[in-house]
Amino acid sequence: MNRRYSQALRLYQLTEQLQPTQLVHTINRPVDGWLRAVRQALGLSLKTVGGRLKVTPQAIHLLEKSESAGSISLRQLEAVAGAMGCRVVYTLLPIKGTLAELASADADRTLRSVQHSMSLEDQAVKSTELPGQVKP
Repeated sequence: MNRRYSQALRLYQLTEQLQPTQLVHTINRPVDGWLRAVRQALGLSLKTVGGRLKVTPQAIHLLEKSESAGSISLRQLEAVAGAMGCRVVYTLLPIKGTLAELASADADRTLRSVQHSMSLEDQAVKSTELPGQVKP
């Protein structure tokens, strides 16, 4: 496969994966990391990106390896991304469900634990509803 075709294919695949309508939880990090995948899709060499950051190509290579291993700092990731005309979007997503569901499940576990402790001390709560609260 020639270099130009390979670059075009990488660019197409990343563009498809990063569509604004794409659900965030369906996006998977490339095996070799975002930095390398984006750099190659844009057709940028290690030397070009290094030159933009005033570091050696070897330093960029090490940063790409560091990202792939999960040990890159957020500051380093942002710097390299910026040198390629990109920005880093950083977020935390629940593994399952929504943040509200996750918070509710945690609150339910805490409430059950407190109710159990109180019942052992003969201080059981008869209802978990707050005064004036309406059942759904």
